[in-house]
Amino acid sequence: MNRSPRRSLLSMLVPAALAVALAAASVAAEKEPIQARQDAMEAQGAAMKALGAIARKEAPFEAAVVRQNAETIASGLAAVAELFPEGSDRGAIETWARPEIWANRADFEAKRTAAHAAATDLAAVTDEAAFAPALGRVGNACKSCHEKYRRPKE
Repeated sequence: MNRSPRRSLLSMLVPAALAVALAAASVAAEKEPIQARQDAMEAQGAAMKALGAIARKEAPFEAAVVRQNAETIASGLAAVAELFPEGSDRGAIETWARPEIWANRADFEAKRTAAHAAATDLAAVTDEAAFAPALGRVGNACKSCHEKYRRPKE
């Protein structure tokens, strides 16, 4: 597989930009939690796409790139704990958060914690053979929360 210096540099810069976006989302949460959590989720989604490219062999496995993207996801999941305050089920912009988040906060938090742990484990992966199973655990953890607590975009 040809490792393009441009692609490698790009895969290193994207997580850094996402980390900045997550930090900005955290600050914005004080003003508009719906927008802040959507920004955080978009950053996590972009990091998952970068990891998915590695899983599909569209990008080379590089432990540093895996770590940076997984850390972006873990940071976003840590921020999520603060991005769903009471009363943020409605706001100036549309939200895809289901009311069950606030009705069943303990389960929501358990799913967030499990996803955070899976992302943290993925960040520690240095061996290509361990990458796919660790990424699968992150994907399954995210999916279990989204299936129950995120309504489809219409």
